[in-house]
Amino acid sequence: MKVFNISLLAALISAPLAAENIDKTWELGVFGDYIKSSTGKETLTEWDQMEAGKSIGIDLQKVINDYWNVRLEIAKTRYDVGNGTDKDYGTRAGIDAIYKLEDSDLYMFAGVKRFNNVRSYNAVNIGAGYDYQVSDRLSLYSEAAIYRDLDYGFTDQGVKLGLKYAFGDVKQAPVVAKPKAVAAVKPVMKDSDNDGVSDAIDRCANTPSTVKVDSTGCTLYSEHEAEIKLNIAFANNSSIVKPALVDDIQRLADFMKEYTTTSVEIEGHSSTTGAADYNLMLSKKRADAVRSILINKFNIDESRLTSKGYGQSQLLSQENTVAAHKLNRRVVAKIATMTKEVVTKG
Repeated sequence: MKVFNISLLAALISAPLAAENIDKTWELGVFGDYIKSSTGKETLTEWDQMEAGKSIGIDLQKVINDYWNVRLEIAKTRYDVGNGTDKDYGTRAGIDAIYKLEDSDLYMFAGVKRFNNVRSYNAVNIGAGYDYQVSDRLSLYSEAAIYRDLDYGFTDQGVKLGLKYAFGDVKQAPVVAKPKAVAAVKPVMKDSDNDGVSDAIDRCANTPSTVKVDSTGCTLYSEHEAEIKLNIAFANNSSIVKPALVDDIQRLADFMKEYTTTSVEIEGHSSTTGAADYNLMLSKKRADAVRSILINKFNIDESRLTSKGYGQSQLLSQENTVAAHKLNRRVVAKIATMTKEVVTKG
């Protein structure tokens, strides 16, 4: 008879299988943007009747916490001048403070820039953007911004599209199996079935010579603990399991097919960012996503699987840091079962 002990932990990533497996510290981006000059510049000869411009550039972001980044950027722009009859080149450099909206891929930013084109001037800017996670380290981003010229009083507009690469450590989840040791059996004299136990006390005659026996001559079994752990991460504010992590879910499915009497409750957990009611709902939704894959893709009987969301009630870390929040966003399943195996002679 098998004895099993089941423990399951779960939480967000949000992405993710996502995003969220990387503790981001820096992000390096390349981008292209379109600058629409103020209408007033198009008619003034001192501005060479400057119209729109197209830029390429790079930016470097430092991740401060879950809410704030600081960004440095530099770009080179080709402007249409002379009512579109000629071209002129300029540069732009500056710094932005970026605020990431809670449980969202949207963000807002504000900063200062130095423009050097037909004229040189300083500007302040505000804008909004959106991040789309492509993989654990790569993401696409788009932005819209307004630039207010502090020296001459003009207002330009811009749109941007770029690609970022994230730097940071990768988290891993170990799998542990612990077999139990088996005590040796002392041989005795006069042994008809050659099992090492005297006929006078042998209660199990004709045991196979290839197996070990106990002190009464009966087959010896060892208890073996079979164990598997599952750690699934999600992208921020998402319940979609990333394809790269489906193999981890298959390990759990294979384990349950081998040990057919086991069952498991899948629990979802979240970080403390966001409203508690929303996090409770999202953690349940992510636990349901893992359960659905086990049922629909790997044909595990749904009666052996339950799911429950715990929101932010069972945190692994109480710290208010990027690493702590990502650690708390998790879906983790653990199943351990005890089984008997015949002990054979070496």
